[in-house]
Amino acid sequence: MNSISRETGSVLSRKQILVLLLLAVALRLAYVGIVGWLGGDFNNGSDSGKFIKRALSLLEHGEIVYLDFGVLIPDTARMPGYPYFLAGIFSLFGHEHLWVVSIIQAFVDGSTVIAIGFLAGAINSRWALPAAGLACVWATLIIYASFVLSDTLFLAFFTWGLCACAWAGRSRHRALLLIAAGIAFSLALQTRTTLMFFPYLILPLTAYLLSSVGGMRWNRSIALAAIPAILIILSVVPQIVRNNANYGHPVVTTQSGNHAMDVVDQFLRVCPQCIVEGMEDQMYTDLQIRLAALSIPEQRNPVILNGVRRDVALNYLKQIPISAMLYGTIAGVLRSTSQTAVYETGHQMRWNPQFFSAINGSGIAERMFKFARTVATDPFLLIWALAQAATLSALLFQIVGTLNGIRCHTVRPYIIFLLAVAAYFLMLNGPFGNARYGMPLTPIVVILTAAGLLAVIDRLRQQNEADGTTATERPEG
Repeated sequence: MNSISRETGSVLSRKQILVLLLLAVALRLAYVGIVGWLGGDFNNGSDSGKFIKRALSLLEHGEIVYLDFGVLIPDTARMPGYPYFLAGIFSLFGHEHLWVVSIIQAFVDGSTVIAIGFLAGAINSRWALPAAGLACVWATLIIYASFVLSDTLFLAFFTWGLCACAWAGRSRHRALLLIAAGIAFSLALQTRTTLMFFPYLILPLTAYLLSSVGGMRWNRSIALAAIPAILIILSVVPQIVRNNANYGHPVVTTQSGNHAMDVVDQFLRVCPQCIVEGMEDQMYTDLQIRLAALSIPEQRNPVILNGVRRDVALNYLKQIPISAMLYGTIAGVLRSTSQTAVYETGHQMRWNPQFFSAINGSGIAERMFKFARTVATDPFLLIWALAQAATLSALLFQIVGTLNGIRCHTVRPYIIFLLAVAAYFLMLNGPFGNARYGMPLTPIVVILTAAGLLAVIDRLRQQNEADGTTATERPEG
């Protein structure tokens, strides 16, 4: 462990880690204080309510259960990690003061900032401090850390997992780091189901890193890369066994059915042909018919209900034109990568700002003109506009960082690693896109932004040096 500390110590010193951690936590606590002072809310609506309800169930019954047909049955719709996290906080401080959760999450998110720094440092030691510094002030991290949502806890575990994988490529302690990565990813999966298919990606990606960066033979790199993938799979075995015992089906969660319906619903809404044919209403009508045809025992089995929802969604997904699915996915990708989370602040403070989607007009030009006037007269929307401009500017630096990284043979494997991870979440989100759905991308976009900034600074410095040299060599007179 000491040798690992010496390896990572070359990118961030103890003093830098302490300063970064204190700054990150201070900014997040300051935001929590502002929200509380202005009468804002730390509850993000139904999403927060689902976690709070499960945490209270855990405290009351010793397990996560819900009332169905007058009987308490084990819950299968959410991963248990965040409810356990909340239950621990509620048991100490009560559930009435949600700001306590936000305060604790400020420290959790502070660790994510350090993990981003170390992840960047594994790629290039120069990137560590700028990346961690950007993560300190990254609006998405600060704002969502204040909400009672699983994203902050998930991101901390996930980022440390990525960090361990990245360092395994260049460390002598590969097996130890990959075990740590597997544990971190497993904890992240217990928080959110988005990592359900991650073992299929992380195995070849880590093997690629070990081979290209560490110079290992493919057979050995694959064997080592299997460690985190196996640990992730093993982490859900207890849930599979428990659900099979309770409901007769070996599943991890029953969240997939509702999510599949939501995804297909979004695709149907961007498909002109589907709208004309009324396919959205047809889908839900078919679902109700299928559910009504079930026997009473089947209607009480959440795994069977989930399977029906998934089957109906898949049936309608097959009928959607590829062009509509492509359009919906691209729109989701753009929203996830180019939207700032500052818009959430307006809702959090109950200011109900009028964003572009709420502006009426006969055409785009008229709506844009009205929206510009609204932004100019609304102090919050002006702040949002500046934050959005900064987000779009960061996107340009990310492109520069990516292109420069691809051109450098020592950095290229890490860039491919990060881009593949980003693509995994973007494809998984499908037509859904906003700053929250882009949360898992945050470590990647922060690092690429830092890389792009450094590349631009280096280019400007080289130009200045070249101009200075030219000036000194130019003959007088």
